[in-house]
Amino acid sequence: MHPARSTCPVCSGEMTVTHLECRQCGSQLVGSFELPMLTRLSADQLRFVETMVRCRGNINRVSDELGISYSAGRAQLDTIIAALGYEQEADEPVPGLSADERQQILNDLRDGKLTSDQALKKLRGR
Repeated sequence: MHPARSTCPVCSGEMTVTHLECRQCGSQLVGSFELPMLTRLSADQLRFVETMVRCRGNINRVSDELGISYSAGRAQLDTIIAALGYEQEADEPVPGLSADERQQILNDLRDGKLTSDQALKKLRGR
């Protein structure tokens, strides 16, 4: 079975679930259903989130388990937070970016035009 994604692979438009079916009895439900926020994330980002949950939110343990540095783990978490549409804390302004530029980077990340690493570098002004 293929994972559900929230954006269209053809035009990058928003996807909607219109049909649900019970695997056990075959009952069907037809309508328009919203996809969960986590469907906005890439496979790598989902793996990070699953590891984060398994490690009870301890970024040090996540970083060790994934074989990345602590700072790379923090950066990945920041990228995931942005991909889910959450704003940065007020005390963490993005230097040199207007609100429109920041939003465009987040949109490009959501639409798959940028990787999480590319988006993070742009958000950090590099």
